[in-house]
Amino acid sequence: MLQVFLPLFLAVAAAMVGLGVISPILPLYVRQFGAGGTQLGLVFAAFSVSRALLAPILGRLSDRVGRRRMIAVGLGAYTAVSVLYVIAESLWQLAAFRLLHGVASVLVTPIAQAYVGDVTPPGREGRTMNLFYSSMFLGMALGPLLGGGLAQRWGLVAPFFAMGSLTFVALIAVLSFVPEDRHSQARPQERPPIRQVARSPVVWGIVAYNATRGFWRQGFNAFWPLLGAAFGHGEAALGSVLTAYLFAQAALQIPFGYLADRFPRLPQIVLGGVLAPAVLFSVPVLAGSLGWVLAGGVLMGAASALGRASVVAVRTACGRVHGMGILAGIQSSAFAVGQSLGPVCAGLAYDLGGMAAPMYLGGVVGLLGTGLAAGVISRGAPGVLRPRAEAVAAGSSHPKC
Repeated sequence: MLQVFLPLFLAVAAAMVGLGVISPILPLYVRQFGAGGTQLGLVFAAFSVSRALLAPILGRLSDRVGRRRMIAVGLGAYTAVSVLYVIAESLWQLAAFRLLHGVASVLVTPIAQAYVGDVTPPGREGRTMNLFYSSMFLGMALGPLLGGGLAQRWGLVAPFFAMGSLTFVALIAVLSFVPEDRHSQARPQERPPIRQVARSPVVWGIVAYNATRGFWRQGFNAFWPLLGAAFGHGEAALGSVLTAYLFAQAALQIPFGYLADRFPRLPQIVLGGVLAPAVLFSVPVLAGSLGWVLAGGVLMGAASALGRASVVAVRTACGRVHGMGILAGIQSSAFAVGQSLGPVCAGLAYDLGGMAAPMYLGGVVGLLGTGLAAGVISRGAPGVLRPRAEAVAAGSSHPKC
């Protein structure tokens, strides 16, 4: 297992650093092409659109043809798109390259998760998958710090070359050290059809949880800087709140993964899913105090890690029934849909209700999504909501998902 896990861990971490390294400069880069606010939003949305449309399809394909080759194609596309960003000559080209970037992302992150899920022993879904998730959040947290420094010293194109270099190294690591997988190709005829997957309560619970989480999280990311700036916080202070949120997730994803393997998962999903968006209601009230908002960011990240740890464990357990690739793809697609809708709806709330409205909207959507997800998941998967020892004792070691 270590032979698979370690190089994939490093590859995904490098890919996420590469993704994060361009995040602080991409709006500035797009604005150089004369983009207005709407055009800027459309260029950004292109990334999530391709993820939302293709993640389940490519996830199912990886269940049939194997993971390693698709991850390698994705990392190669990451490397190529970094160069394409630099040579782009128009806004429509940038939008097209963002679409390609989204495809590359789908080929790497969810399919790497599926590969790790293939080799994860039953009863260790929480700790193993969430250790892997920590690489994603660590990469996302470190990327903006690196990207800002590179751009300040060498210009706006430097982070794109950094992204290409990091993902090329990751590609070499995958081709050199990750074995060709046969698990997902062994009995493709035994995978249930898509219509059976679509009838699963667990699948719909995962969709509800991740779509609403993507909604409120991306709305917060987009509108916290405007709210904070109105209270006089500078760029470094604004960024520190987002970094605190990401580092809290990276640090706590692993211990919460152990909790998901030892204690019933539904209470953890509910507690994390309620606490994280509930923090948003306090942000407009406490925005004048950077210390309080930083504490809120840490709490929001910690709660997100708690809920996600058990959701990922449930998804991995059910992936043994439906296919790891398609469930990882569905989760990624649902989150991307939320990411696409969140800033748009938060923008409408901002126009209609002022600066505080996006935070209140995100909090309401997050709470409703948690309630819906918990109710649906609890109806369909009693076995995967328990620690493995309890599930075996109850005769649910092979859950119906």
